[in-house]
Amino acid sequence: MNQSIKSLGHRVSILQSFFLLILLASTAVAQPEPGDERAIHVPVEASLEEFFAGKTPTSIEQIESVQSHVQELAETVQKTIVGIGVGSAQGSGVLISRDGYVLTAAHVSGAPGRRARLYLSDGREVPARTLGLNKTFDAGLMKITVDDWEAQNWPHADMGTSADVKLGQWVMAVGHPGGYQVDRNPVVRLGRIVHTFKDVLTSDCTLIGGDSGGPLFSMDGRVIGIHSRIGPELSHNVHAPIDSFRDGWERMANEEQWGDIPGAPMLGVTGGLDPEKAMIESTVPGSPAAKAGIRKGDIVIQFAGRDITTFDSLVNVVAVHRPDERVLIKVLREGKEVDVELTIGRAGPQIPQAPEEESSLREQPVATDYTSWQSYIAAYRPATVHQRNYESVVSAFKPVVEKAGNPTVKILHEKRQLALGVIVSSDGYILTKASEILNEELEFPLTCEDRQGRQYEAVFVSHRPKVDLLMLKVDAKKLKPVKWNTDKQSLGSWLISPSTGEKPMAIGVVSAHPRSIKGGLLGVFLGETPDGVRVEQVFPNTAAARAKMRRGDFILKVNETQISDRSHLIETVRSHLPGEKITLHVKRGDEELDVDAVLGREEDIAGSRAVEQHNLGGPLSVRRSGFQSVLQHDTVLRPEQCGGPILNTKGQAIGINIARATRVASYALPASVIVELIEEMKVRDADQESKEDSQSK
Repeated sequence: MNQSIKSLGHRVSILQSFFLLILLASTAVAQPEPGDERAIHVPVEASLEEFFAGKTPTSIEQIESVQSHVQELAETVQKTIVGIGVGSAQGSGVLISRDGYVLTAAHVSGAPGRRARLYLSDGREVPARTLGLNKTFDAGLMKITVDDWEAQNWPHADMGTSADVKLGQWVMAVGHPGGYQVDRNPVVRLGRIVHTFKDVLTSDCTLIGGDSGGPLFSMDGRVIGIHSRIGPELSHNVHAPIDSFRDGWERMANEEQWGDIPGAPMLGVTGGLDPEKAMIESTVPGSPAAKAGIRKGDIVIQFAGRDITTFDSLVNVVAVHRPDERVLIKVLREGKEVDVELTIGRAGPQIPQAPEEESSLREQPVATDYTSWQSYIAAYRPATVHQRNYESVVSAFKPVVEKAGNPTVKILHEKRQLALGVIVSSDGYILTKASEILNEELEFPLTCEDRQGRQYEAVFVSHRPKVDLLMLKVDAKKLKPVKWNTDKQSLGSWLISPSTGEKPMAIGVVSAHPRSIKGGLLGVFLGETPDGVRVEQVFPNTAAARAKMRRGDFILKVNETQISDRSHLIETVRSHLPGEKITLHVKRGDEELDVDAVLGREEDIAGSRAVEQHNLGGPLSVRRSGFQSVLQHDTVLRPEQCGGPILNTKGQAIGINIARATRVASYALPASVIVELIEEMKVRDADQESKEDSQSK
């Protein structure tokens, strides 16, 4: 793509320094003192300090000790997390004092003096008021306005110190991605610090709309940052440093607002004509690049310690840095390597403020030309030394894969991987994700490849659409089947996703307790009247809108199912999948008619901002909803890497990876669901036998 007419500064400012995540008294007040007896705290054992500081794991025993600590931390911090509603905007926050002060992002709280709703982890809703904000750091403060005894007894976290945060140290992000959900706990993600500067911390704990304002914890349970925004890579998750809250506490408590929204980082170069290298086509006069002596024809090969291979990769790396930051750049000039020191410049501000009255989950995202193929590349770039999935960290989990005997296979079609599968019996039965295979309408048999590179023809046996599972059979004996563990998995438990190699594809942790993931969305707001279930509002760009449904329609039937009440209608619609067509029997005035609607997804309501942010996590599974029970985890997978087992540290399969669902989440079907189906699914589907009989005739 010819980018020579664009300066890198302009390109990065369009990409944004980063996307915003929402989308979803006059007397001095002393800030909370650390060590309050009500504040949560999880001491770190001396034997784990080096690991949490960023050292490579030394043994499975150490990894299991880390797991125990992370499990305790994940459960302990839950009660300090709040969901936030200000107008129609949704975000997250963290209780930071016994009398109900809440830290959040400035773009969540908005102007001082606004009424807000807080959703506690125990399901209660309490009123709150927005206080002051510092726009420079995206730091905002709120306070619960309940006047009974509980106002002095809220469970809360301590504020840590962000000035001492080091690259590579482990951290935990918690919040409400997509907004507060009554059936889901505050969601846990585990990662590491990948970048620090005076006004930001950046981690590879993946975030998305609704997480804004949630806390970033150090491993002892102290808050060191507040979620602010995301960037073009999965490792670009930006947090306001906690020291900005300490320094501005009195002003925020007194409802002041101050500061300037920071501009995007800028170099001031053009490039992109050569798709295989980051060659500079020109420098903008007076720009940071020009002042540093960067010339036309220079090839950037390293930026601030990160290898650069294309102009696009240079754009992505610059975006995670900050204006006024001094960095070392390595360029290739006339065949020789040259080191250049440069102070990053500042483009115009790109982070919009929340409107005074109401922000909307349906606001448009910051303008971007970040295309889908670039998103794919950025999402799956190899992990760098300070990231969770860095090679040496993942390799430490190799004994887990060895203990499991690696019962994983690849499902192939003409050498292209469609999905992974798991061996469930020694005589050749294999389970995999159905939709990645059946949606392509391929001819069977397919090819299964095991850990030793042996290939087998795999024939269709049975399909269970409700759980998106497909049973295949290969002609083989003495295969090593998976060992299942049906125990409940605690928040923060390590999860290891193997392929057919010796080490895992990726690692992650349990983010949320098992729950159902709803199916297709109609896109209406419903009311109940004596005459039946009435459509009160039709949301734009949804299945209902496309089917030309109207406000005032009464829904009498879904397909052949007579609707009894509002809950029955929701349950009936949600039993169908996105993309599935249903027929609604509707009463409109004095007329009754049938309306066909092709169901959509929840993203249809959330709008294009949410879709854009999810796309920054790479491609998602086509089938990622309509499951009665899933285990949510933060492992980064590609759709074709689903279908295989997911292991605990003992090498036992606790489930099957069934979907790459969002930027922040993958889903696994729990083992308890799977083991009940295995013997039943070994019996060939009658319609498949009938189909094969007709083909043979």
